[in-house]
Amino acid sequence: MKITNLKWIVVLGIIVILSSACSSAPAATPPATRAPTQTPWIIYVPVTSTPEPAIATVLPAATASGPTKVPPTPTRTAVSSVKASSSSVKVAPTATKAPVAVVSATPVQPACIASAVTLLFPENGTIRKTKRNGPASDTFVFKFTPTQQGETDPQLGYHIEITSKAGNRVLNGDVVDIQHNWFWNNGQQYIYDAQRVWGLGVGAPGDTVTVTWTVTVIKTTGGFDNKGRASGPVVNCSPASSPSVINLSIMDTGS
Repeated sequence: MKITNLKWIVVLGIIVILSSACSSAPAATPPATRAPTQTPWIIYVPVTSTPEPAIATVLPAATASGPTKVPPTPTRTAVSSVKASSSSVKVAPTATKAPVAVVSATPVQPACIASAVTLLFPENGTIRKTKRNGPASDTFVFKFTPTQQGETDPQLGYHIEITSKAGNRVLNGDVVDIQHNWFWNNGQQYIYDAQRVWGLGVGAPGDTVTVTWTVTVIKTTGGFDNKGRASGPVVNCSPASSPSVINLSIMDTGS
């Protein structure tokens, strides 16, 4: 009984081994005996796509439910970051101090007050002579009351103004400025020489010229040359005196 069972066990083992070998071997595919005659089906599936828009649609910004916020105002001025090239125009710096105004110096004017003088000589209507072609021997000796007795400020003096007329037409004129101290020390007179007298009658159409003279007290910041001229700014200290007239006779010959 045991032997029989052993035989069956052996037989079963052989069967199992053979079955494993058969199942592990790949099955041989027989070669194709003819070319396929049926055309395969090709299925086309149409695919369509919608082009995207050229400009994207801006979505509305979300609105906060709370109160609207106002952006803060900048408190500093933005500084430009662009650098000027070497060829650009340079801007002059702004002055931090106001420029000092330059005031031109004005000469100081002298100030004085005096009374008008009185003319004494030549007396009003006096006749003097000159020649048509040159001076004669007559001079004008001007005398008047001085502004004060004795010497005084050396910048104080007198302005003698002389005008010659033929009828109502002015022919010539002249001025003389003399120092008070010089006038006082020279007999309180000024001699207007014959050459200058002749000059007053030059161009006269007739034989007579009227010469009017006045005197004004003056003061100067400069001085006097005692030849009839003053230097520096001059101001009047008194009104002009009452005028006096000299009748100048124009002669063709004589002395």
